[in-house]
Amino acid sequence: MKSLTISSTNFEALVDTSETLILRFILNDTEISQDQVLASLVPSAVLAHCDVKQAPALAKTFGLENESALVIFRQRIILYVEKGFHDTEKVSYLMQQISMLDMDKIRQNIEQEKAAQALHMRRACPTIRAKLI
Repeated sequence: MKSLTISSTNFEALVDTSETLILRFILNDTEISQDQVLASLVPSAVLAHCDVKQAPALAKTFGLENESALVIFRQRIILYVEKGFHDTEKVSYLMQQISMLDMDKIRQNIEQEKAAQALHMRRACPTIRAKLI
């Protein structure tokens, strides 16, 4: 599979329609060269890359400026974000680990965390709550 170029305009649609999305933020075209090898190692995932200089707003969403990074989504949930270059072996290992995760359990944990946060916010002083929101 060819690596897709991702931008602010197609980002949400790609995340929404991909079971697993490997998104690499790159600094130059030479980093795209590993995509063919990566595609053979993880054929079930959608590969995408984003040039940090071409889409700075999207990069800043993940706290990036002039640096490479790897972001892995599964079922619309971010499971991995780390700055720096990731070789194909590391990405393959991460994908093995991610494929074994129980996504229903992860969603349940996220909902429990949201509920706990909502309860905490109700107990906060209205002035503090306004500053936090």
